[in-house]
Amino acid sequence: MSGGLAPSKSTVYVSNLPFSLTNNDLYRIFSKYGKVVKVTIMKDKDTRKSKGVAFILFLDKDSAQNCTRAINNKQLFGRVIKASIAIDNGRAAEFIRRRNYFDKSKCYECGESGHLSYACPKNMLGEREPPKKKEKKKKKKAPEPEEEIEEVEESEDEGEDPALDSLSQAIAFQQAKIEEEQKKWKPSSGGPSTSDDSRRPRIKKSTYFSDEEELSD
Repeated sequence: MSGGLAPSKSTVYVSNLPFSLTNNDLYRIFSKYGKVVKVTIMKDKDTRKSKGVAFILFLDKDSAQNCTRAINNKQLFGRVIKASIAIDNGRAAEFIRRRNYFDKSKCYECGESGHLSYACPKNMLGEREPPKKKEKKKKKKAPEPEEEIEEVEESEDEGEDPALDSLSQAIAFQQAKIEEEQKKWKPSSGGPSTSDDSRRPRIKKSTYFSDEEELSD
């Protein structure tokens, strides 16, 4: 197990939030507890206004647990907020396919042109510094898988993804990151298998997004 990564236990459910807080505001507030992978504010489908509920996806479960202990039943801008480790509703398979926000001509938060959500006037806590662009290595015909993952993570940090509005999608995204990381460190299977390898039980991933594993012969 690497670093205790468990998507089903690294997402914090926060409620009774001030309706005026934006994705960037929450990113800045919760980043003090650990690396924030994704901030998802639940919004009304028609008005696109905040419902005062958000999912904060951390890179590891320890950060998520520290966050819940620190902010649960604490006041934030005059409101007592509730925080707990989120529970997957079992509908993650419906949201496996992620959709990115590619239109950079308008701000995701307010819909106005001339700026992105980093510098949106609606950010109560001011502007947030955008993540540094990762330099693409030249002399390579095709990007390596890990380079593609870095680009996806960068777009998630930008907070310009209006279609991702459920915990299930956040879990699916983090699960994909873990699978790619496991492939990265998986040894090549060029040599013949030994008798010890044949007797070793195989670990099969559970179809449910959790940190549990199933053993098969």
